Amino acid sequence: MLDRFADLARAMVRGNQSLKQAAVELDLKLDPDEVERIARRQDFQEIFRVEQNKHFAAVANDPSRSKSVAIGKLEVLIDHLMKAGEYDKAGVLIEKLGKLEGWSGADSNINVFSGLTARDIAEARERLTGSDSKRGIGGTNLATPGESGPTGHA
Repeated sequence: MLDRFADLARAMVRGNQSLKQAAVELDLKLDPDEVERIARRQDFQEIFRVEQNKHFAAVANDPSRSKSVAIGKLEVLIDHLMKAGEYDKAGVLIEKLGKLEGWSGADSNINVFSGLTARDIAEARERLTGSDSKRGIGGTNLATPGESGPTGHA
């Protein structure tokens, strides 16, 4: 019986089906009362939950799952929504697509200081400005406001 429950649960999860639909697919002759009893059984619910977790883990660990797949899915969803006249929902997805692609939002900014500590930044600043001269790379004046520049004037 537990093997039959596992088969039902797998068919339900993989096909996104109801218990009744999975039983028909597996050619199991179940009357509506029996379907209801199975659905309420604790052991079936536990098997179903385990099968869901296995399925979701397989999807999450699929090596073909990538950012480009997600972008492609969003494009297809946007097209379907536009054809259905759901322009407001499509607009929301277009905005999400833009963020995923890095076209807008904080994702489009590059933090050149990531991974550096405040001490690292201070040491780099000292190396550039604290040497014998206040001149930087390529002769650029790195003097702070109020200090004398290359002409000696403040």
